[in-house]
Amino acid sequence: MSSAATERKINKWRLWGVNKFLEVNTALSPKQERNGEPPTLGLVRSLYHEDEKEATELLQEARSSLKEMDMTWVIFGACEFLNEYPLRTSKENGSVLLKHSDVFRTFGKKASQGTKLYTKAGEAYLRFRKIRDLNTLPMPLFAKDYLPAGWMEYTSYRSSVSQRLESKTGASLPMFDILMFTSFDLFERVNAETIEPTKPIPIVSRTLFELIKRTSYTDYNASEQGWSDSKKLDEMKDEDMRYLIVRLKGGRSPAPEKQWSENLELDSSIIGFLSFMITEEEEENVAYIYEIHISEHFRDCGLGRHLFSLVEHIGRATGMDKTMLTIFTCNTHARRWYDSRVYEVDEISPRPRKLRGGRSIEPEYEILSKRLQEHANKKTKS
Repeated sequence: MSSAATERKINKWRLWGVNKFLEVNTALSPKQERNGEPPTLGLVRSLYHEDEKEATELLQEARSSLKEMDMTWVIFGACEFLNEYPLRTSKENGSVLLKHSDVFRTFGKKASQGTKLYTKAGEAYLRFRKIRDLNTLPMPLFAKDYLPAGWMEYTSYRSSVSQRLESKTGASLPMFDILMFTSFDLFERVNAETIEPTKPIPIVSRTLFELIKRTSYTDYNASEQGWSDSKKLDEMKDEDMRYLIVRLKGGRSPAPEKQWSENLELDSSIIGFLSFMITEEEEENVAYIYEIHISEHFRDCGLGRHLFSLVEHIGRATGMDKTMLTIFTCNTHARRWYDSRVYEVDEISPRPRKLRGGRSIEPEYEILSKRLQEHANKKTKS
């Protein structure tokens, strides 16, 4: 879930929590501690939304989806409202200052339960704000703060294959430029200036999509979920997605025999990329690697290791707990490669399904992870 979608979900239940708290306690005639005036709906809305229409829509949405209510954020919202705008009952009702315990009681929670939920929400909100702030940081500032100097240029290491190539052809080792973009750079920035909504996506975006399809279509198509152009494009366009795109130095194209596609409408200088997202999984902040694809003609250059090292550096620099990725279990070659990078099966990875008669069905994919912070609790499974 993107940062914006997560924030909307949080605000929906915080906003509903404040309103419900005030509705339930109407008999107390609460007034603002600071000016003695009763709290207005406008005041409540102003906490999280400048747009009154958006706040009204969220409240309506919350009321129509109470079965999905997240009590953690409901209680957090009401308690934070009291912290920001202390409420006191009218003199007729004893002029009592409302407390967090009143919030807990309103939503049927004991003090210990309510306190636990409020504390949990506070910790989760700090994690979320960290992710949101990183994802909204302009790319130049993000690169300045978190991209290691000198790592955006790469020269192939001298593998045995590269050495043989040099000795036979006299060719120098390939050199690459690595460029970082957001999904907005690749999709929205151009589309926003496009008059026709059906106009093809920009050449770089299309090149990345075709590279994914070339290397992953077979595995996707053989799985239960199958391959879907639209679903993959929607994932690529997620507003928090970042791309590390690899080009031959200077933007030149490889020799014809080393080009992965004959399609002249694609950018032939792009020979690979890695996409990742700074997000949250199971109460931990992670750098989630979504795709890594490198042309078969350049897979002995150490590019994969370099791109992974780059993402892991970014993860450590931004304080992420771990890096994560998803892999089809049929891709044994990639699995061995991830093993060499010290990736282990994560605790949230699906387990085999046990059937009657003792048979079990192995999952089609695994979720792997690698710890980045030594202080973080290890949560992997064998």
